[in-house]
Amino acid sequence: MLKKFSLLVSVFYTIMLSALSLMKLKDVVKDLPSFNDKVGHVLAHFLFVILWFVVFHYKFSFKYSKALSLAALFSLVYGIAIELLQGWITVSRESDFKDVLANVLGMVFASLLLLSIKKRAIKKNNSLLF
Repeated sequence: MLKKFSLLVSVFYTIMLSALSLMKLKDVVKDLPSFNDKVGHVLAHFLFVILWFVVFHYKFSFKYSKALSLAALFSLVYGIAIELLQGWITVSRESDFKDVLANVLGMVFASLLLLSIKKRAIKKNNSLLF
């Protein structure tokens, strides 16, 4: 089941994240503190890395470390690209270096979690949680 839907879920999530990142949100979300925006970026990229890791590792059968590296790199490139696009093609949004840093923080948290899961599985000589 995980293999079957992981790619579809990850692509859908990426499309939705792109749409939300590039559309005008001022009328939808009013007076959102800057701190909450950064937490949103951290959580969005945390989930982004987890979802794409599952695709690379379980759907495409990449080794654990390669799948994690690809998911993290994809998150980094995607986050930077979205921030650049916000500055270039939208009128209502602007690029923000702090958003990129929040994206990277989410990527790092997800990577650390996945590495700790792998380490724990190796210690227990068990299969991974996923």
